[in-house]
Amino acid sequence: MKKNFQPNGFTILELLIVLGVIGLLILFGSILLGTARERARDATRLSDLDITRRALEDYFHSNNRYPQAPTPILLGSTGYKVICAGTPTGFAETRSACGGSTVYLDPVPTPPLPEPAQLSGYSYTSINPNNTYTIDAALEGAVNGLQGKVQISPAGIQLKP
Repeated sequence: MKKNFQPNGFTILELLIVLGVIGLLILFGSILLGTARERARDATRLSDLDITRRALEDYFHSNNRYPQAPTPILLGSTGYKVICAGTPTGFAETRSACGGSTVYLDPVPTPPLPEPAQLSGYSYTSINPNNTYTIDAALEGAVNGLQGKVQISPAGIQLKP
């Protein structure tokens, strides 16, 4: 009587094909996930800038000027974590340092990590007589026609020249 040989497992070729397909799925998934994360960080940056712009407009309407910063400052860094009316510059380290005055933004947002290589943080400048300001920031990808360095001012958001 002749027995037919039937293998009890998979052949090497079948295992290699399955591993190759799994590898391709992981590769495509990581590429798509990385792009989605980049877009999410950029959306967060634009949202942060809009929140800050609105707080600065509230500050301006109450004080007839924007917070002082003749040289660029990094928003959210030491000394610039709160926008309030109780300090000479319009910025404070903590809410309590505002001396009970109106607080317009606490905390001042900081960009999500990792940051784009073009620019680190949100850089704020207001020039005497403090009737305008700019905030320089950078995006990782493209959002609504914006990409690279962007600038926020009372007029809105635009690509940085």
